Amino acid sequence: MDMNLQKTHLTTGQFAKLMGVSKDTLFHYDKIGIFSPEMKATNGYRYYSINQLDVFIVISTLKELGMPLIEIKNYLIKRSPHELINLLEKETKNLDEKMNKLQRMKYVMEEKARQTKAAINTNTSDIILEEREEERFILTEALPFTGEKSIYDSMIKHYEFLTIHHIETLHSAGWMIDINHLSTRENPRYDYLYTRVTNTSNHYNFIKKKGSYLVAYHNHGYSNIFDTYEALIKCATNRNLQPQGYFYEEVLLDELSIKGYEDYLIEVSVQVLQ
Repeated sequence: MDMNLQKTHLTTGQFAKLMGVSKDTLFHYDKIGIFSPEMKATNGYRYYSINQLDVFIVISTLKELGMPLIEIKNYLIKRSPHELINLLEKETKNLDEKMNKLQRMKYVMEEKARQTKAAINTNTSDIILEEREEERFILTEALPFTGEKSIYDSMIKHYEFLTIHHIETLHSAGWMIDINHLSTRENPRYDYLYTRVTNTSNHYNFIKKKGSYLVAYHNHGYSNIFDTYEALIKCATNRNLQPQGYFYEEVLLDELSIKGYEDYLIEVSVQVLQ
């Protein structure tokens, strides 16, 4: 009997090697009743049929997709063609969702790498005039400034808004100040927080206009950020440029690449008319 089994079946070691798993995995599956050898010889050896390969492949695939073993076992107990169709269609949908999520994560990492490369190659010592395309933003109102806590509360409020409305974005929040509301450094007055979304997104409540923008960079800490605002205003005056709309403040290099917010690289820009 045992000799015949050896000719027509696979031993535990052979089956495990063929499936790319350990023998302990097969022992565990047998113990919990999810997948057992087709035959057990009188000497205690276990033998698997070649017909069991497909079943094991499905079990391994479902496990890799995150389905608990108990759920896989329950399916196998009540298995039928209709149950198989329902299971596979459900897991295919779940797999599509996971693939989409992974693709978004991949894009986020690629975009963050691109932004970081652009930032480290930027000449941060000059104030430049450049043409920029139209962009779509999500805005939330900033709370009145009463100290650092109001800044944090405004950020929490902004990100809660994004979460509630299921708005996904690749960009960190920035700050906006109406050019008519630029206060002294002792009493800064931010008007809005903004998050950039794609130009194909239907989720936006503000359009940053296409046009000429005066752009400066700041990497000397938040405590003197308004030095850069003042430098922009002075530069605009010297070049006979008229600031329009809002100042935009955006972090280009943050905690992911810089240790300590005092060394962050911050971009400050404003649209100008020549």
